[in-house]
Amino acid sequence: MIERAVRGLAIVLALFGGVVVLLMLLQTVADVAMSNFAGQPIPGNLEIISLYHMVALVFLPLAFVEMRHEHISVDLVVRLLPRAAQRVILVGSYLVCAGFFGILFYQTLLDALASWRIGEITMGAIYVTIWPAKFALPAGFGAILLMVLLHAWKAATDRDFNPVPANPTTADDPA
Repeated sequence: MIERAVRGLAIVLALFGGVVVLLMLLQTVADVAMSNFAGQPIPGNLEIISLYHMVALVFLPLAFVEMRHEHISVDLVVRLLPRAAQRVILVGSYLVCAGFFGILFYQTLLDALASWRIGEITMGAIYVTIWPAKFALPAGFGAILLMVLLHAWKAATDRDFNPVPANPTTADDPA
């Protein structure tokens, strides 16, 4: 049940990231069209895309990428070790990642809350309220933290756990 919830969260955040890509596309096309046909671009387009769309696009799908074991990894030496040593290293590396993402989650949550409390804005072509976008970071880091902890648990308890990405020509989901 916990695994299902964590995987579901990763999928929902990745889908939201996909929606953000579409919104960014539509906004960019509208800005170009308005610039060329009406001589008036969308005010604050650059700020909105860089502060909202790009942030959500980068951070929200992190757990989905981890769920599919598609983050960059170098395991050339580890593959030469006995299976038991590989598992110990795998669990240890997941726990180190969990510590790292836990710290990032905590700090970005504090930053987002502080930004929300003061109603943080930025000045550009227009004033843009930026505190809502800051919550994408702890959402993404919190989700990947849960996914990494799930993978650590699975690596420690499931002998068949194999964190190798699926071959795109043969399977949809490796885990």
